[in-house]
Amino acid sequence: MDKVKTTDIALLAKSFYLLGDSLDYCYDCKYCRLNGEVCDEKHYNIIPSLINPIFSNIPVAVNLFYGDPLLQIDNTLKYLRLLESSKHKGPVIIVTKGDFSKFPDVKFDLDLHIAFSTFGVDSYLDGNTMQRFQNNLSQIKIRKNNYKYSIEYRPIIYNVNDTLEAFDKVFSLAKEYNLAVGYSGLQGKAESVKIWEENKIDLKPYPGYKFGHKKIIDDRIVKLFEFVAKKYKVPIFRKTSCLFSYVHDLPRDYNAHYYRPNEVGCSDCIMKERCYKFKNSLSLNKDLTNIIPFNYKIINKVNHECILKKKGICEFPTSDCSKISGNIIKIDDNITTSDVRLIKWLTGYTVDANFYESQLMSEKWIKNKSLVKKI
Repeated sequence: MDKVKTTDIALLAKSFYLLGDSLDYCYDCKYCRLNGEVCDEKHYNIIPSLINPIFSNIPVAVNLFYGDPLLQIDNTLKYLRLLESSKHKGPVIIVTKGDFSKFPDVKFDLDLHIAFSTFGVDSYLDGNTMQRFQNNLSQIKIRKNNYKYSIEYRPIIYNVNDTLEAFDKVFSLAKEYNLAVGYSGLQGKAESVKIWEENKIDLKPYPGYKFGHKKIIDDRIVKLFEFVAKKYKVPIFRKTSCLFSYVHDLPRDYNAHYYRPNEVGCSDCIMKERCYKFKNSLSLNKDLTNIIPFNYKIINKVNHECILKKKGICEFPTSDCSKISGNIIKIDDNITTSDVRLIKWLTGYTVDANFYESQLMSEKWIKNKSLVKKI
């Protein structure tokens, strides 16, 4: 089957529509996966609802490319105002380890979220300091325009920032400021590993694992992280979309991880009942023709196997990858993973289709014909 015709006017990550500009400099975090990536375009500046009106409801991250959003504050503010003028309704996310005091205390008619990134310790590997992280959190209490906030503890790296002392420090601050915490391990794609080796940067995977696309953390460390979180009664999330769905009080995880409950720790998640209730409400008869631009049908499947596992291109499949059950959307077209993401974000269903990995979406989503002419 031929690949779907895609458009390069927009870029999508696992959890966000990416809006903004890439810089040639950042905080020089040695572990950064973007050190080994080159964006074909320096700018992705089309407001999502200009492509398709229903995109006004999708999650957007501003300046999540190389170059922290607070290193380009005027540019970041420009995109926030453009989203505001377009009446964007979905969550708008800024992930930063920059100096938040430089961000103006002004009101936005947006569901705006500031995610403060921390490495948990002071290290030559990281371009931030714990002092700046604490200073950023202190801003929350003195600002008139309080947005939504959370903490991103990432990446957790073997024998670097995976100690009880480091976890305890971050969770004590999370408790003080009443913030949820997202976390992940280190992504070691081949191009990044090559850079680390060339620059003699000593980064190792957890024993028994290899670097790859998935961000692996040893189970022992996950249990320690969970123990400290329970000690301070702080909600934690393995998946980015679960965290933001919780903070923004959405009716479910917008990335539909509830189809893989064991893999992502749904049993202990504060969103569990909310997500399961939503999944159980998904109908076989729902009309989604005004949303999905492909020929589709809704079917019930038991023990459906993810196409990435079936093709043997998923590096670390779990048992959940072969046990996807429930009402799902069946599409016969060959589509991209970004198409799948959009469908999940907009409907809550997962997808059975012959898809392939791509940050680009199908042209079929484009409602604005003037944009098609630019392709």
